[in-house]
Amino acid sequence: LLAQRVGRVNWGLPPGQGSVAITFDDGPDPEFTPAVLDVLARHGAVATFFLVGSAALEYPQLVRRTMAEGHGLGSHSLTHPEISDISVMEVYREYRGGRDAVSSVAGRPVSLFRPPKGRYDVPRSAVTRRLGLQTWLWTRSGDDWVPGTTKDRILDLLGAPAPGDVVLFHDAIRQPFDPS
Repeated sequence: LLAQRVGRVNWGLPPGQGSVAITFDDGPDPEFTPAVLDVLARHGAVATFFLVGSAALEYPQLVRRTMAEGHGLGSHSLTHPEISDISVMEVYREYRGGRDAVSSVAGRPVSLFRPPKGRYDVPRSAVTRRLGLQTWLWTRSGDDWVPGTTKDRILDLLGAPAPGDVVLFHDAIRQPFDPS
């Protein structure tokens, strides 16, 4: 599970961790999240799920299952908008709404956060600091959100994760693919 550090962007785990963090974005999803949870359980692995708040509210049983199986939770905004297309005030509402929705379903405060598409800049960092969010990005990705991506392509792009890496996967896709 990802360590808690407030007020800065975290790309990888702290030095000396000796482990790799597996993360999933855009869920929960009634079709894919249970399958992901089953695979993780079969391998005795834990992950951190960055949930879209509206989906967490729609599928609270999946959030509860994720927590019951020992996985970490973070927010990934309320609706997963195209962040570069909205005002900073709308970003604030999205980030706060996502945090509050996931926290409400989890029954506890959730402060881990990943911005949609990893879009993060000075105004958005001010929003996350104001909201007390602990922002996590990633060090490795297999581009599993790109249509037509194969298992072999994902594995090729990921390579061999090293200790300290944070690996990005998705258990849902909230927006159509946009290569920009």
